[in-house]
Amino acid sequence: MFIMVKKQENHIALVVGLISAAVILYWGANQPARLAFDDAFITYRYADNLRQGLGLVYNPGEWVLGTTTPLYALLLAGLGLVVTDLQLLGHWLGVFMWVAASWGAMVLLRAEGWPRAGFIAGLLLAFQPLFLLTLGMETALVVALMLWVAWAWLGRRKRLAVILAAALILTRQDGALWIIFLGLEIWRREKRLPWHEAVAVSALVLPWFVYAIWRYGSILPNSALAKVGQNEFMPVGGLQSFSRELWRMATSGLNAPLTMLYAAVLFFGVGVVAGRARQLCWLMGWLIMYVISYHWLGVVSFPWYFLPALTVATLVIAVGGGYLLADSRIGEAETADRSWLSSSPWFSLVRQVVGLSALFLLIGAQVNSFKTILDRRDQPVTYVSVAQWLADNTSPEASVATIEIGLIGYHSQRPIVDTMGLVSSDMTEHQVGWVETLVYALNTYRPDYALTLTGTAWDTVVNQWWFQGNYQEVAHFGNATIYEMQEPDGDIVWAEATADFVGGLRLTGASFSSQELKPGQDLAVWLDLTVQLAQPPDLAIEAYLVDVETYERVTWTKTAPFDGLYQSDRWQPGDNLRIPVRLPIPAEMEPGALRLGVSIFDPSRNGGLPLTFAPEVLNSDVQVGWLWLGKSEPPQQEDLVAEKQAYNQWVNGIELINLALPDRPLTPGEALPVQLMWRTTLDIKRDLTVFMHLVDNQGQIVAQHDQRPANGRWSTQVWQPGEVYYDLHRLD
Repeated sequence: MFIMVKKQENHIALVVGLISAAVILYWGANQPARLAFDDAFITYRYADNLRQGLGLVYNPGEWVLGTTTPLYALLLAGLGLVVTDLQLLGHWLGVFMWVAASWGAMVLLRAEGWPRAGFIAGLLLAFQPLFLLTLGMETALVVALMLWVAWAWLGRRKRLAVILAAALILTRQDGALWIIFLGLEIWRREKRLPWHEAVAVSALVLPWFVYAIWRYGSILPNSALAKVGQNEFMPVGGLQSFSRELWRMATSGLNAPLTMLYAAVLFFGVGVVAGRARQLCWLMGWLIMYVISYHWLGVVSFPWYFLPALTVATLVIAVGGGYLLADSRIGEAETADRSWLSSSPWFSLVRQVVGLSALFLLIGAQVNSFKTILDRRDQPVTYVSVAQWLADNTSPEASVATIEIGLIGYHSQRPIVDTMGLVSSDMTEHQVGWVETLVYALNTYRPDYALTLTGTAWDTVVNQWWFQGNYQEVAHFGNATIYEMQEPDGDIVWAEATADFVGGLRLTGASFSSQELKPGQDLAVWLDLTVQLAQPPDLAIEAYLVDVETYERVTWTKTAPFDGLYQSDRWQPGDNLRIPVRLPIPAEMEPGALRLGVSIFDPSRNGGLPLTFAPEVLNSDVQVGWLWLGKSEPPQQEDLVAEKQAYNQWVNGIELINLALPDRPLTPGEALPVQLMWRTTLDIKRDLTVFMHLVDNQGQIVAQHDQRPANGRWSTQVWQPGEVYYDLHRLD
């Protein structure tokens, strides 16, 4: 009798396995590979670079571990030497791993004495929509490894179990939690801790961890850290906690009655596991700890994090269904103590009808979810269009800043500035807010192109004057707009400065859109500021222009850094910021030389007084660079003068090309006016002074006059090659 039941179960297993495989292959054939999640293409790019000999990197030359699944990337790279289309390869690899997961559920539960539960689990997993939704990701491989390593380990196939356990951890590190619970179950069953197996698994994974620390600086994927940071500092409005999102995923596509049915069969399965299938209680322990861990970490809820949990929930539901269908072990258990009700054929029939009805209702509901997913086949492929435009119209070295980096980076093959920090450790450390992160990325990396998406933080950034002054729209696709950095009309002038403000801020220089000011037009200035210590909130920057002749302020502005989009308390020690300031230039300003003045105000210090350079220094201003307005004009003279040709050449390319003297004799006590005309062939880096001496026939000095040219109004620092500058002196 036992042999006949066994053969019958084998035949059913074969049929269910073939049905499951056929269903899964059908789903896979009807789901276009291009609809894989954007994150899948991050791993594709890692694999593509590896097979090209560029290393396991996203941007060549930048060693950041941005993929959470190194083994899957290695597998894609190896198979990619044969199948060149990684997108197609990843899709079908996921399909086959889905089949392996369905079969693994059947094999595991059958080995644990629940064959009919295994049939139910295999069918339910074949109709699990999240497998279809996550094709291209490593998720199906993770689930398949989980189930098969459990089968091997609990079946005492130690060598195979060790290999599969190491593969699971290298595919995704959270697989270690599964191995821990398996080890505890081995301890419960065999009264021993599986130290030998643990050492063997560690020996297999250790080389990768050593390499990761040496090459990347950490064994933890940068992308995982970034996603934790995103949820902590950059929450998505309306996004539920992991546990709530898990329940939403489990009941997606179910109406209210079917949701109640799902809850009922899950609760019933838990009861059966706790009462009659205690050897499977470790599954419940893992599920609880998995949900608690992800809930506590606060990871942004993506579908591929839920599939392992839903798979285990499916096993629990299947055990409950197996009980209703009189699974073999249950039958044996009831033989010893069979009540009049349980022995009734009518009761057995009702129980099986209920079990089969629940199974078909759940499968039918999941089929509806599949239809919803497959309907996405006609969705716009905006990112592909963007990537193709970048590939066709930009230099291979052109950097692109974007929020979504997978599909765009894979198809464009351009260096990506990842504003979300998945493949950039520096950006991961600067996830302090959606807008702030974008401002930092643009400010620090100055990418050649920026891909903006409507409905995101880009909407705020693109309206800023400093963004519009640097970037121009060049292409538009759906909700995505590509901006290109524009070359400035003239050379950007940088002026060095050294000013250490109290509180850990250092001003190192300033850049000007132009040294020549235009009346009535704003001057764009970028202040180079190094952050040495954490800063208080609400620092303010004051910029002004100083007339170098009168030392008076002629215009000024006071503003929050980055117009308030990147508050000072978000700055981090070590940051080198370029803070944009727009300084108005009055229409009525007098021509002449000017300097830029800078002050920094801390509202929490001294009632909002400006920061000084040092505690013992009262000065709070620093002057940076030289600018000019207008042209040098001959000064107005009351005396008629006659021009005398003169020429002398000094170092620095300075030439005296003419001078003018009175055309009449002077009376005793009268001042002698002398007008010099200067020209230079080079930029002068110093503020020079003119020494003029009047000597008699014996060479004795009888009068002298020392001053900066034009009394400082036209400092030599602003002289431009080829221009003429007038310089009036009066000798008493």
